[in-house]
Amino acid sequence: MIQTIKFRMYPDGIQERKLHEIFTIYNRVKRIGYNLLFHGDDYMAASFGEDKTIQLCLMSLCYNNPYVNTILNDNKAKLEAQQTWLEKRRKYMKQQIKVITKKINAIKEKNKHGRRLKGLYARRSSIMAKLNNLHLEPVVFGTKKLFRDRILGKISREEFRIRRDSSFSCIGKKQHGVKNLNIKVLPDKTVKIRTFSKQKGRKWLIIHISVNHVQEKWFQQILNADKCTVTVKRKLFKGEIRYFVHVSYELPEPAPSYGYEHGAIGLDFNYNFIALTNVDKNGNLLSYHNISFGNLHSYRTDKRNLYISYKMDKIVNYCINKDKGIVVEDLQFNQEFSYNTKRNRKLSNMKTTALQLLERKCKKRGVSIRKVFPGYTSIMGRYNYSRLHNLSVHHLASCVIARRGLGIKEAFPSIYDWVLSQVEEFIEPHLKKGSPYRRWSMIHDLFEHSGITSFKTAEILKKTVLMKHVLNSVTSA
Repeated sequence: MIQTIKFRMYPDGIQERKLHEIFTIYNRVKRIGYNLLFHGDDYMAASFGEDKTIQLCLMSLCYNNPYVNTILNDNKAKLEAQQTWLEKRRKYMKQQIKVITKKINAIKEKNKHGRRLKGLYARRSSIMAKLNNLHLEPVVFGTKKLFRDRILGKISREEFRIRRDSSFSCIGKKQHGVKNLNIKVLPDKTVKIRTFSKQKGRKWLIIHISVNHVQEKWFQQILNADKCTVTVKRKLFKGEIRYFVHVSYELPEPAPSYGYEHGAIGLDFNYNFIALTNVDKNGNLLSYHNISFGNLHSYRTDKRNLYISYKMDKIVNYCINKDKGIVVEDLQFNQEFSYNTKRNRKLSNMKTTALQLLERKCKKRGVSIRKVFPGYTSIMGRYNYSRLHNLSVHHLASCVIARRGLGIKEAFPSIYDWVLSQVEEFIEPHLKKGSPYRRWSMIHDLFEHSGITSFKTAEILKKTVLMKHVLNSVTSA
């Protein structure tokens, strides 16, 4: 488990000037390295000659400094993330074209001159044109918003450079007993940073850092760690530049203290709230809870992460108070459709931040966490427990998730077996015969299309008999 601790640095005037020099050279080399990777061999041959690799080119730019390895790794990760985004975007746009084509065919079957056809055709052709022109574009270092503000004159050139070139780092790599070649955390609460100078006496900067009483134990762990990755950052705060050092190190995972001997806590994630259900070891519902998210889409990155972290702490504290582990859905976020902008943002914030934070907090505090298959949890909860508990579908789904994490299988009710035996021949199932969720899918399709909203046995029987009579009369006719 990786843990990151932030300390504040206090450089003097001379050290501050040297730090600015490191920020400038490091980020300039990083931008050049990214362009070499992005544009390929022809660009590199035109810039540095054909007999050089990217690493040799960057080493010549920054005076053979080992920061180059970190720069190369960062650039490769950035380019891979771009390529992943491109593939997902293509898949999403192809799905959009498929959905629009299906709508067009459905309208044409009813009326070849439908009024909606013109708009759908225009929408499809627009998406197809975007798909054909979709390609990778180089990233804008420092974000597009910052670049736009600089063009419009909202910020000065100096502020733009400070905020664009805001960090440099070195990956932890233990060699010859040294944890980090370029940035070292020393026991006297100082940080030793390698500069780009080759002159004797100017190769290193030694800057004091502040370690408060809470960070003291983490500081000792950093000193005893095998290796650590250190990132130095600068931020503008009320017109003043402040410097921070972020130290990431490997923390051994503690043995889980809260397991599933007494039951489990099931979580059902939604884009604006989380439904929690507490069940005992036999799967019986004991209590439930709701954790809602406010205007998550409107917060800035730092505030949003703090807000989500606070909510995840509430979940972990709830599990510790109940002395039970967590069961969550093994969610896949390959979104093939779009909601409105506000909901898309909330969903993106949830999937990229909340789940990862929850896993890290559980491991750190010794709470066991299990992932289960998410399929048909809402349907099983609604059809099995809605009359018994009279809760929302989301809490019923979280109850099923907790039971599934404990290894309890949901029995298919006998009344639904009788219903399917009456009308099964008229239902086209979506799942294959071997699937364990085939009958759940069939009963859901039947209820959805026949308008059954109540799960009282008398109403189900009445509707089923009526439906069977109607179906038999239609088929006989």
